[in-house]
Amino acid sequence: MQPQQLAVHRARFVDYTPGNITALSFSHQSSMKSRLTPSDLRLAIGRSNGDIEIWNPRNNWAQEFLIHGGKDRSIEGLCWSNISGEPLRLFSIGGSTVVTEWDLTTGLPLKNYDCNAGVIWSLAINKSQNKLSVGCDNGTVVIIDISGGPGVLEHDTILTRQESRILSVTWNNDDYVIGGCSDGKIRVWNVIKGNLERGKLLHTMKVDKAKRESTLVWSVLYLPLKNQIVSGDSTGSVKFWDFQYATLLQTFNPHNADVLCLTTDATNSTVFSAGVDRKIFQFSHHDTKKWVNSSNRLLHGNDIRSIASYQSNGADFLVSGGLEKTFVITSLSSFAHGNYRKMPFVNAYNKNVLINETQRLVVMWENNKTVKIWRVGQDTDENIEQNYKLVCKLTLKDEENITTCAMSPDGQVLIVGRSSNTKVFFLQPINNDTKLKVTKLDNDLLLKTGSKLIKFIDNSQVVVCTHDDTLFKLDLESDEDEEMNELEISDLSKTKSSIKVPYLNKINHIDACKDFIIVSRVCGAVDVVSLSTGHHKSLVRLMNSITVIKINENKSTVIVMTADNKIYELNVDIESLNKEAKLNIETNSTDKEEAEAEDVDMENDDEDASEGIFTQWSKNNVDNLPKRIQTLNEKCNGIFIDQTNSNLVWFWGSTWLFRLDFSIDLPLKNTKKTKKRSREGLTITDESNFMDSKQRNNVDEDDEDEDDDDEEDIDMDTNILPHASKNENADQNRAKSESQVFYFNDKYKPNLCVGYIGKNELITVERPMVMVKSAKAFDLPKLVF
Repeated sequence: MQPQQLAVHRARFVDYTPGNITALSFSHQSSMKSRLTPSDLRLAIGRSNGDIEIWNPRNNWAQEFLIHGGKDRSIEGLCWSNISGEPLRLFSIGGSTVVTEWDLTTGLPLKNYDCNAGVIWSLAINKSQNKLSVGCDNGTVVIIDISGGPGVLEHDTILTRQESRILSVTWNNDDYVIGGCSDGKIRVWNVIKGNLERGKLLHTMKVDKAKRESTLVWSVLYLPLKNQIVSGDSTGSVKFWDFQYATLLQTFNPHNADVLCLTTDATNSTVFSAGVDRKIFQFSHHDTKKWVNSSNRLLHGNDIRSIASYQSNGADFLVSGGLEKTFVITSLSSFAHGNYRKMPFVNAYNKNVLINETQRLVVMWENNKTVKIWRVGQDTDENIEQNYKLVCKLTLKDEENITTCAMSPDGQVLIVGRSSNTKVFFLQPINNDTKLKVTKLDNDLLLKTGSKLIKFIDNSQVVVCTHDDTLFKLDLESDEDEEMNELEISDLSKTKSSIKVPYLNKINHIDACKDFIIVSRVCGAVDVVSLSTGHHKSLVRLMNSITVIKINENKSTVIVMTADNKIYELNVDIESLNKEAKLNIETNSTDKEEAEAEDVDMENDDEDASEGIFTQWSKNNVDNLPKRIQTLNEKCNGIFIDQTNSNLVWFWGSTWLFRLDFSIDLPLKNTKKTKKRSREGLTITDESNFMDSKQRNNVDEDDEDEDDDDEEDIDMDTNILPHASKNENADQNRAKSESQVFYFNDKYKPNLCVGYIGKNELITVERPMVMVKSAKAFDLPKLVF
């Protein structure tokens, strides 16, 4: 068998850049009391472009949700309200007089509350989770009552005003508000309910004065178990204060520049500080009742804007982020010498790049600004640097960020989706294909309909999913553009988890072909909708979050990959689904039950429905995947099918690319014993999982000999993967080695998108963190596998 050769275009001309990290916040306070980590623990990350990402620390960290911002908006502060039995609530501030509460079901603002007290610089929530304090530019601290439930923000009181800007605020339980000010002072206000002194200033503490300018107290932190205040200021000092007597206890000057953020562990015996000098310092409290500067680490290449921590019996996280645009996860308990993980520079959860093979186009969109389209040249070794050309730059006037884009298979229609509207453009090549003429197409329905997901069925028909999970099909060539052909999907019953985290039951992926649509939810549910009859059916409810889905149209299957790195192949019997729809239409209400019984009998004659969902390959291999797949850190962001063989399926993530042959079973592993892996202590290690009560972090532990074989099998330069031959005998059809069915590559990173750009031509759209000037923007190496 001749080895297959692919030309791999390494495209680095795409200039997409994510926003800086400006705010971090965990949904829960650290606690060592509970045996298990809360199942609804989440981390919110705010960025300078107005986006908010929500991450789940389980399964080695997976991004679950994205809230889009808008033009000239930035997230400067985040906090959660977490009350038992009620949904999580998320609040943000961003260089305005408004506090925003976000709808975690749709990702849209639920309430914008104007404090009418100047630009807000800081935000904090009290211990009872029912009041917010916001520090403003005009020197006031406004208390907002949020006890009324989601969407209810009411004015409570304004604390005694002073002249300087309130740069940071924190609470002492529910009774006092502590503020760090721009005049180098720390102030404490009384907010005890019913107290005659409520709202008045109690204490003022002054930090060291800078020689040339006033000192800015960028961060304050209260330690309830020690009744102390910690402050970080623009001189690089970290100070510890006694709250009761408002006196200075200790001063440290470890930083060479401003200290922007502080955090502590569950026992308040360790404090961490970070800022402009890129270092994170650890202060420990020993039996001598003195704080000690115990260690420091340099994990970032630029300013650290925010740090957050969470600690429980099964979790131990210190997360930091800033101008480097990526966040770093370390361990609280082993900070000095423990492992750390720097997340990829880009994360393609919400893809900003798509590839059109027909016209050899690469499309990139960035926030609310522009959509850029490049045309990639043919596979030639001449003028490699000029093998691509920017053929279109579309500047948009809307203030909302772009949520999604889709291009028709023929490359002539581009759809740009936002939260409140969706626009359609016609692309026409001119000047010998060196430019694209853009014409806006009027579609009244889409212009007044926001969208979060769009997929083309063919060159004219599209499926659109709105932010409230309304799913509809639309023919762009139809004159009746006001008519919405709405598609139904199965309703999911609410659980404790979906009540607490509302977006779990929401649609996160759709894929479409000419016969049916596949819809997945964050919680692991997969539905199929017939395009001919509109009939829908629930395929499966997996026990983990789904990261990507893909229809394999030639095989009538759906490939699904989950956050715990499991790959499933599901059968889609569209004929049976259409028969069910026909029976439902023809059956009267009086004999409907009898017809349903006949329908079930028909299915049972063919194959048991529950057993027939998963293909034979999936049954044989889902728990037998290569260790390289099981231990992947970055999640799968995309799947595409081989051009000539539908059994060959490619998977890609931010830092890896691999291919599996679904016609051959993987070799069985002779494992000694299943051993629990803790992912280097940087993920949740207990069994608290809202989707599965069983332990999900177990992977096979192979012996040393097999590890050596794995390394040899994935040699990218010498591997030759023969095409699979069909064999009816399952034992004979099982591969003797992984190299026959599994190809892995980690040379290309970080990936924004990977796919086919032409016949036997792959393209990997990369965006390295550091772009070396001498490096070529384009490369065409040959891969043999």
